[in-house]
Amino acid sequence: MEQSNSPLAIKTGIDLVHMPRFEKHVTDQRFLQRILTDRELVLFEELTTTRRRLEFLCGRYACKEAYSKAMGTGIGVTDFHDFEVLKNDSGAPVSDKGAVSISHDGAYAIGMVIIYG
Repeated sequence: MEQSNSPLAIKTGIDLVHMPRFEKHVTDQRFLQRILTDRELVLFEELTTTRRRLEFLCGRYACKEAYSKAMGTGIGVTDFHDFEVLKNDSGAPVSDKGAVSISHDGAYAIGMVIIYG
């Protein structure tokens, strides 16, 4: 089934990440620069523990994958830098391209994106 192109369409994407897959990438600057935007990298560098950096990286990765799914393209057509997740004054994840939600539990991170119109 094709996604609707109606101006009132709601597009959703969700992605689940097994965080141990990314443990080796937390200190890999080349990988981090490929996945995170410059502003996301600033937020990442402010984090003081390896665990929190891993959660941040995996949450952002999951949201970027979720965004590509919501767009119906997948990563490849959509680049990791096409979707940026920052934080509001309360620390909640935000994006100017849609609503986002990130959660972590144990070895998993999940990201969900909702795009309106």
